[in-house]
This record gives sequence, structure tokens and C-alpha cells, in this order.
Amino acid sequence: MQQTVEAPTPEALADLVARCAQINRYTTQLTAVEETRIAALSAGILTMRGVLDLPEIKSERLPARQRRIGHWALMGHHLSDVATPAIRHLHGTLAVDEHEQVKILSNRTWRGAWRDITLWRDGVHGLSAHDLMEYLAALTTLAQDRAPDSARELLVRSKSAAAAELLTTARPRMR
Repeated sequence: MQQTVEAPTPEALADLVARCAQINRYTTQLTAVEETRIAALSAGILTMRGVLDLPEIKSERLPARQRRIGHWALMGHHLSDVATPAIRHLHGTLAVDEHEQVKILSNRTWRGAWRDITLWRDGVHGLSAHDLMEYLAALTTLAQDRAPDSARELLVRSKSAAAAELLTTARPRMR
């Protein structure tokens, strides 16, 4: 018994191919826009690292070729509230370096050093541009929420330093 298969007409097939090509082009353009936004967010987050309390990754924990530049972890227990499902399922650690590049650190040794550092691009380690952009936007929102407290803390330190200056001004020595 032979089943019949309906084949689309050449016109219908050409129309389908044209629509799929348009979808692929739009997907590529959207990914490029997301990657541009990720670059801007990572640059901002590098500046916000103090407010976000991002821990610096010790150079001895990095492969030799990566030790010359600073890296800060974009993940941690203190950031678990804003972690998205994609970030929670990431096998490795997300980091930003002093050149504002997002990297994925993976494949740890038994001593805790990272063997592999991969520059993030869409789909690396299963992390899409959309998922990373969502997480970086959440970090930015968190920094905005924490900024007033950080500023108040700096103001208190500034007042303490000003008060200490009054005590250390030069006076004639008593004998």
C-alpha cells in the first residue's frame, strides 16, 4: 500500500523559502542588537562592580594567559535573587573582565582553578543573547536599587575623614 504525499507547488515552496529567509535574517539582526546591548550593559556593570559587590577572581585561579587582567564574578550567593533560570543552569561562572568583556569560566580543577575561559557569544555554553541580556538588565536594576545605600555609606566615611582632619591639623608641639 502506497501513501500519497502532497508536494507544494513551486510557487508555494518559493513563498515558504522566502518567508523562512526573512525569519532567519530578522533573527540574525535581533541577535546583533542584543549583543550590542550586552556590550553596553557589561561596560556599565564593570563600573557598578563596587555597588554590586562583585568579587574579584584571584589571578591564580585563572589560566596563565588570562592572569594579566582583572576579572570579576557576575554570579554569587549575594546575587542569587536576580539570577534567571538560564544563569542558574549555566555550568561554570559568568565573569566580566577589565576590558568589559563577558566570559564564561568553566572546567574547574580539583584545586579550584578554572581551566577554560570562553569569550561569550550567542549560544556559547547554551547561554543565548536574550538570556544574558535579561540577567545583565536585572543586575543593572539591582545596582540602581543599591546605589543610594552605597552613596550614604560614602557620605558617612567622608564626614568621618573630615572630622579626623580637624584632629590632625598641625599645631605647635607641647614639651
